[in-house]
Amino acid sequence: MKFTSESNSPSTWKSVKRGAAYSLAAGVATGALASQTEATIQYSGIYNIDLLQGNSINLDLDAAGATPDVLLKNYVLANGNYQGLTVNYFPGQAVGFSNGLAYVSALSAGDPVDASTVGPSFFGSMAYGATNPSAEFNSVTDAYVGLSFPIAGARHFGWIRVDIDNSAGTFLIKDWAYEDVPEVGIPAGAIPEPGTLGLLAAGACGLAAMRRRNAG
Repeated sequence: MKFTSESNSPSTWKSVKRGAAYSLAAGVATGALASQTEATIQYSGIYNIDLLQGNSINLDLDAAGATPDVLLKNYVLANGNYQGLTVNYFPGQAVGFSNGLAYVSALSAGDPVDASTVGPSFFGSMAYGATNPSAEFNSVTDAYVGLSFPIAGARHFGWIRVDIDNSAGTFLIKDWAYEDVPEVGIPAGAIPEPGTLGLLAAGACGLAAMRRRNAG
């Protein structure tokens, strides 16, 4: 049995986002985004979250607290180990493709995440062995997920860096970032300039609380 669908009810696809709980003051000038000097990348720092087999985790990319943005999954299904992703709120989407099934694209550093690359779906398979043959995360190190997600109803673009070994059932979430200006794209792997990196305690405490909830 192939893993092909996700819930898409109106109650799931609603946006009640609040503003970010932390901010990093840095400009970005990378590739096609060089002219958008007022855009600011919000970066998590390194977390290296080991998503254990049989579990999932909701990541709150903007540390808003009550509304986690993306669900990452490391399940064991009928045909073996499965890794996948769901963007929780409309109009969020993953950078992906359809080949009979919905897949998430494995991006390299520098690949664009913007209005031209997100979609066509808000969910997708990352790896499911031979069952989902076009999956791109079967054995990857430092691969990037690109996605859009809402903050206060406005669309923002971001990335998540992961290591996945489908056959071993391992899923490591390393770090993530997003653009704090709506509709401004972000290159996969882009972070603020070294002198401006930081994370406020509120964001770190919010993630710690989220991890405790997932562990419970």
